[in-house]
Amino acid sequence: MEIDLTTKPSYYPTCISTTCPQREHCLHAWAWQHRDPKVWLVDVINPDVTAEDGDCKYFCDCQPQRYARGFENFQKRMYPDQYKSFMSACIARFGRNPYFMRRRGETPLPPSEQAFIRQVLKRVGAPDDLDFDAYEDRVNWFGS
Repeated sequence: MEIDLTTKPSYYPTCISTTCPQREHCLHAWAWQHRDPKVWLVDVINPDVTAEDGDCKYFCDCQPQRYARGFENFQKRMYPDQYKSFMSACIARFGRNPYFMRRRGETPLPPSEQAFIRQVLKRVGAPDDLDFDAYEDRVNWFGS
């Protein structure tokens, strides 16, 4: 598996389990195997709370997921009241500056945030065919 180390968050929790059946596909196990040998302190998930039966609540799939970037085109295709409601709901969830960073495409949107935005679009009655400005495949370090 090829994972870009530059995208790994600092202090990402690692898993030291050697018997977990999901180890081969888990980012926490990958982080342990690829830890920086120069770093003297490594975060480790407590082995007493991990599940060795393959149903671990800390499992984080290493497969890249489809992230979206930007949605500046949404406003052009919505009525002013729709967009105002949409923007208010998004700002309530993300905050004002983070909302605009996501809108401009500076902050990539993981699948969970894309789903939230799609729900809001549906709730305000926006056109069904609105799409994000761009997409990219990325590792979802936090599984959200």
